Amino acid sequence: MKVTAGGPSGGVRVSVVVPAYNEERYLGRCLAALARQTYPADRFEVIVVDNGSTDATAELARRYGVRVIAEPRKGVAYARQTGFEAARGEVIASTDADTVVPPFWVSRIAAHFWADPALGAVYGPVYWPDGRPVEQLWLRYPVTWVLWASNRVRRSLWWGSNFAVRREVFREAGGFPVDWASGEDTDLSLRVSRIAPIRFDPDLAVHASPRRVREGWHRVVVRSTVNAMSRFLLRRPPPLPMTDIR
Repeated sequence: MKVTAGGPSGGVRVSVVVPAYNEERYLGRCLAALARQTYPADRFEVIVVDNGSTDATAELARRYGVRVIAEPRKGVAYARQTGFEAARGEVIASTDADTVVPPFWVSRIAAHFWADPALGAVYGPVYWPDGRPVEQLWLRYPVTWVLWASNRVRRSLWWGSNFAVRREVFREAGGFPVDWASGEDTDLSLRVSRIAPIRFDPDLAVHASPRRVREGWHRVVVRSTVNAMSRFLLRRPPPLPMTDIR
């Protein structure tokens, strides 16, 4: 099914949720990109969930005129869940504070759901334009292929920085596992895969920061491997939390 960002969307109401913990360094670019969306401003809202920040994250978000909701319980899963529960839109889109979305992002998301009333969720690739060449290639090809292939076998894997889901499907799936220190985004994607159609859109790409790899590729790979084995083989919550990287 062909979807164009400038095509009709039927006035689909979209809520964009951005979890944020001490994100004053990155949040401005994220919110500026959301302010440049081509989708009608009265058809979407932006919610920043302040996850106990000690810097100017909340003040910065308010200057952009977005909704700011406090979630004092530390953890991105808590923050995402609180934001999704507060969302007013029939479609809830997720991105991160260190992510810059293209101007057509909300419009293209809305067009997908307008074109297919049975669609449960849509997601796209995440690129690291500021990463080293090998990091850029890794995200653009092997990682993106995995995202595409998972959708083809109906076991979709998305990142929290670039997906959208119907509100009723999110609720039916049970929301995020709030007691998980990491992996809450892919856990939701797998549960949604079992109850609703999902589409992977390679043109719905966003640009994120490669800051996570600053702690070292070895640590990232080990943690990701251990968490994946716990989730997919043992069906247990990932045991290794993400470290705070700012």
